[in-house]
Parts: sequence; C-alpha cells; structure tokens
Amino acid sequence: MFTPRHSFALVVTSIFVMPLAAQTGPGGVGNSTTNVLWLGADHGVFSDAGLTPAVSGANAWQWNDRSGNGSNAMQAMAAQRPNYISGALNGKPVLRFTAANTDRMLATGIPSANRASVWVVARYSSLPSPNPGLLQGAATGDAYSATPALKNMGMWVSSATTQVWGRGIQTDGTSRNVTMATALATATPYVLNTMYRQSAISQYVNHGPAGSVASNGTLRSWTDMAIGAQAGTENWNGDIAEVIAFNVDVNEAQRLIITSYLAAKYGMTLTASTDVYREDQPARGNYDHEVAGIGRINSGNLHTDSRGTGIVRISNPTGLGNNEFMIWGHDNGVLGAWGVGDVPSGVEGRFQRTWRVSERNGSGTNSVDVGAVDIAFDLTGLGPVDPAHLRLLVDSDNDGSFSDETGVEGSYLVSGALYRFDAVTLISDGIRFTLGTTDLGATPLPVELVSFTAEPTSDAQVRLDWVTATEVDNDRFIVEHSPDMEHWSSVASVDAVGNSTTLISYSVMDPAPFAGLNYYRLRQVDVNGMEELFPVRTVTIEQDGRDRLLFQPNPSSGLVKVKALVDPFAIHLVNLFDGMGRCVHTRSMTGSELMTGTLDLTKVPPGAYLMHIECDGQRRTGRLQLLTE
Repeated sequence: MFTPRHSFALVVTSIFVMPLAAQTGPGGVGNSTTNVLWLGADHGVFSDAGLTPAVSGANAWQWNDRSGNGSNAMQAMAAQRPNYISGALNGKPVLRFTAANTDRMLATGIPSANRASVWVVARYSSLPSPNPGLLQGAATGDAYSATPALKNMGMWVSSATTQVWGRGIQTDGTSRNVTMATALATATPYVLNTMYRQSAISQYVNHGPAGSVASNGTLRSWTDMAIGAQAGTENWNGDIAEVIAFNVDVNEAQRLIITSYLAAKYGMTLTASTDVYREDQPARGNYDHEVAGIGRINSGNLHTDSRGTGIVRISNPTGLGNNEFMIWGHDNGVLGAWGVGDVPSGVEGRFQRTWRVSERNGSGTNSVDVGAVDIAFDLTGLGPVDPAHLRLLVDSDNDGSFSDETGVEGSYLVSGALYRFDAVTLISDGIRFTLGTTDLGATPLPVELVSFTAEPTSDAQVRLDWVTATEVDNDRFIVEHSPDMEHWSSVASVDAVGNSTTLISYSVMDPAPFAGLNYYRLRQVDVNGMEELFPVRTVTIEQDGRDRLLFQPNPSSGLVKVKALVDPFAIHLVNLFDGMGRCVHTRSMTGSELMTGTLDLTKVPPGAYLMHIECDGQRRTGRLQLLTE
C-alpha cells in the first residue's frame, strides 16, 4: 500500500536514440543507459557504507548514485570525507568540502563513451590553490592523479581569474582546454555545465555560454570520477549539491530542460534569455519539486516524452513548434486525498499535491501553445484503482480553485499502474493540475507513510512515532529493532485503524535499546497478509553504566559477559524475558560474579531478549540478541 513508484516510457530524439525505457533521468531526460552518474545531496547520503543516513554536520562516507548504474561515490578515509549540511541551498542539503582536509569522493565503474554531458551545482567559499577542482574523470585508478595527461575530463576554477574552465583529452592524447570566459563570485551557487560534443567542448554557467574549444569528438575513457579534489593541491573549498553525467552529448532542448530542473530545485535564476520555467518562483507557489519537461529548439533538437523522478509523465505534444517548451513541477503536497475539500461536483477526493506548468518559448519571455498532450500518472502502491473513477482536474481559469472545474474523464491503464489521459487540451502556461477520484471507497488514492521517527528520551528509552493519512484494509504495524541491520526482532505490534481518510498518529516505546547505535524499521501488514517495509531510522543511546546493562558480545551465540556497575557483595537476581514477556531464564549471582564471569545462555533459543538484574528494589535493564551458534 505504501510502495515507491516506477514506470516506463519511450523517447526518440534526432541527435541520439534513447533505449525503450523510462525517461526518469534528471528533468525527465535519459535513463540508466545514457544518464550514467547522478548524485544529489538530497538522495542517499550515508555516514557509513550505505546503512546510516547522514544527519546534518556528519561526515559523508557514501553518496548513492541514483542513475541506476550503482556508481556510488565513496570515501573510506574519515579525514577526507566532506560534511553533509542540511537546508543549505534553497532548503536542500549540500556536501561541504574543505580544501585543507583534501575532502573528496570517488565514483567508479561509470559506463563512459567518446562524448559526454556533465553538470555540477556548486559554490566556493574560497579558492586556496591555483585551480581548485570540482570534477575529474579518468581511466580506472587515475581519478585522483595530479598528472595533466591523465585528467581525461573535468571542471576547475582558476583562482587567478575566478573563471570556470574545463578539459577533455582526445583518444589521440591531445589535451583540449576550454577557454575561460565567465567569472564566479564567492559564496554564490551556479549551475555549471560542460558538453563534450562531436566538434567542440563547450562550457556554460547558468546556461549561458562560458567558453569553448574545438575537438574531434573522441573523448578518452572516464570510468572513474573524483569529486571535490584530486591529488596535489587542486582541492575544492565549498559546497557541491548535485552532479550529473551523461555518456552522450544531449541535444540543446534536453540541455535546457536539465538546467531548468537544477535551477528550479536550488532556487537559481538562469540567464535572462533562457529562464523558461517560472513556477518555481515564490510568488507563483514554489512548484520546484521533481521538475521535468518537454521541448523543441528545432527539428534536430527536441524532447517529446518526459517523466523524471515524479509520478507524472507528459508526452506526444501535437503542436510543439520551434523554440517551445512545456515544463512542470509540483508543490510537494502529500500524495493523498485526506482532508482536501477543494474538489468539483461529483469528485469525492483529490491529491493534496498539485502540479503547475510553464508553457513558454525558449527565452521564457512569451507563453506558447504546444498543443494537446498525453498526461499519465504512475499510481504504483496507491491502493486499488478503477480508471473509470479517475479524473484529471485542471484549474483552467487559474483562479486557484478546482471546485469550479469539471474533471476530465477517459483515463485507461497503459501498463503496470500507469494510467493515462490522452490528448488533453486544457493545459496552458501557468495552469495547475492534479488527480481526483469519484469514489474514495473503490479508488481511494491513499498515501505513503507521512512520517516515521525514532527519538531517544531522557531516560535512555526510544520513542517511535508514525503518522498515516488514508488507510485502506490496513491490519497492523510491527516496529522492529536491530543492532546491526542484519538481525531483526519485534519491539511491538500495533493494531491499525484499518480504513481511514484522516491523519492517524501511532506511538510506542522501546524500553531497552542497546547502548550505542540502534536501528528501527516499520513493517505494515494488510488484512490480506501483504506486507510493506519502510526506511530504517537510527538512534544512538549514550551509556553511563549506572542504570543499564551492557553485554559483550552483543549479538551473542550464548556466552555473554555482563557489564554493569553493581554492588560486588550483594546478591542479584538475573531474569531473561522473551518477546512475549515470558521469563525463560533465571538465576542468582553475586555482583562480583556478574562483573567478572561469563553468563552461559547457550541453551536459550535464538532471539531478542530483555534482561533484568534486580537487587534491593533496584533494577537494571538491557537488550540482548542471541544468535544460532
């Protein structure tokens, strides 16, 4: 019921042909075949090797590649890890690189080719060396090299001129450096883009031209990419929010769409002649989430089928002319119909989330009409759907209300959970749209989990809270705990409301988390037995040893050393309780035995247990995981 969404689509351009797969790359351009590296600081940054999501101020060990190629950027050396900083750029996180620490990350195994299109969103706080490096692509093992002949492609900023510049090395060994033309200001974010084309290497700042050099279009291999620093002194001192790489030279329409996606996301304004998407502006509602688009510069530079990372796919414009674009984004509203009253007659509910469209010429100065378009929604995980109940709601008079509109009928199932409305003519520049249902019972449009949090309390317990919106045939939730992300046990099982169209809050306590790092996850179970797991939350419990127990090792195969501050001369009652609250082991020990001996639990079945040690009315508690030997 609460699953991620995926879909498939087709696009063909006149410069290169993309495979028959979803246009789910940045801005709705490309897929894992062509979009070979995609790192966003708002997606998959971990403080360890892919287990613990980074919190603000933490070092970033792993930065997950969202292109689908698995080329995650890594830094195993703690001293060289950048810091993850939340809310640093238009409310989005960044990775902060410190030149003095030679902070850097490395992505490997990138399926490169003779051409490329590369973007980075960055800003510098200072330029402490002649050419601080943002990106350096090279053959396997050479991405950190200080040897110029091994730097097959990359992007640097000159400290002498503050101008951005790039390089490409051809397969014949000729190094081609891009001429510098545009200076960058301190502490100012930019969308920087380098295109390795058939006849030239061209550079752009906020989509505006920023230097070029002729080339023969045979870029040397760049299967590894260093981010933030190379060997020697070319170290970045500032923030990097996003890195995108294609192994093709995307066409001009696609280049503008990708840059518009980045500018909207990070709150930047493109050069005056190319600011096509306007709906990200605060005065227009900040529709800057999951921006994607279609468009055409001319017959050789067009993009007519797009989805991006959102659930909306728009394709097949009937009147797309030269220098015309349709770009859309949403307001980050909840994907659910709970509590939303602004609906037309006959519609029982609609998504809280709304989308808004800019339909403009390539310079952004005038509105255009790209004709009728097909609009599809991927409703994977959003409960049962009868397409007869779906209504496309378009605020056609742009008065901010859907209640005075008439829903568009005629959706049908394309494949999987992709439902499409064909030849929609109501969409125009500045217009909002969303999806509604005429039957909340049969087609409820439920939501993903609104929130799931795990927080330590002052007495070293853990409080777990979660909130749902619409629930459909929901039986129960199970809160699970693990010390190592491998061995999981149940903390509590909570009966669900079952069916609801209002916000529902749930809460449980874990009375005995482990000292140190604890992992929690939420398992949702439908009445038909179908299950859904939600992302892991982590909590660190400080241990002072006075009122809690430590075990070594933990998890254990049964021979356990108990560590606690206890009276060595008193008699202590040791009780072990299973997940049902049953006492499965009991014995009396002196405090001295507890602190120096080993407790033999090898005859106790594997599982998660609570141990209580009581003496003179005082109790110490700890959680212990027993494994099969």
